[in-house]
Amino acid sequence: MDMELEATKRLALGRILRMASRPAQPGDVEEYNRCRAIIMTDAPDWAYARPVWMENMLAKGAQGD
Repeated sequence: MDMELEATKRLALGRILRMASRPAQPGDVEEYNRCRAIIMTDAPDWAYARPVWMENMLAKGAQGD
């Protein structure tokens, strides 16, 4: 894998984890989907399953409010 793409994927994953560690904010779902698309680049077809748990977490607030 290209070193630049690998670094971009790591940054995207870090962004998702940071969002999950705080209460939900407007735009989080869109940002999550953008980061997920970066991470899923070159992933096998089975890996594109919709992660409902993350959307639920962001919708409720990362702290489970």
